[in-house]
Amino acid sequence: MSPQALSTKQVAFLRSRAHEMAPLLTLGKQGASETFRRELDQALSRQELVKVRLAKLVEADPQQLAEELQATLVQRIGRTAVFYRPAAEPILRLPT
Repeated sequence: MSPQALSTKQVAFLRSRAHEMAPLLTLGKQGASETFRRELDQALSRQELVKVRLAKLVEADPQQLAEELQATLVQRIGRTAVFYRPAAEPILRLPT
């Protein structure tokens, strides 16, 4: 299964929803460990849209992490990344 291709309207919608969110997870100096990947995977399954804070000097690539988790990297600003993956029963209703 590949990440869903999102339209610019859908990306803008997800960015606006993520703007008010606090980071749910922090990617620390250990990098994208198996434990972190599992936690992010579970968070995406529960919430669909997850904001992650990247600690200083972390060399993990959010785009690669998104691909590994079959998610979409919606946005990356500075040390904050937003991931989206639709759930089996969608929570967010994306605009068409």
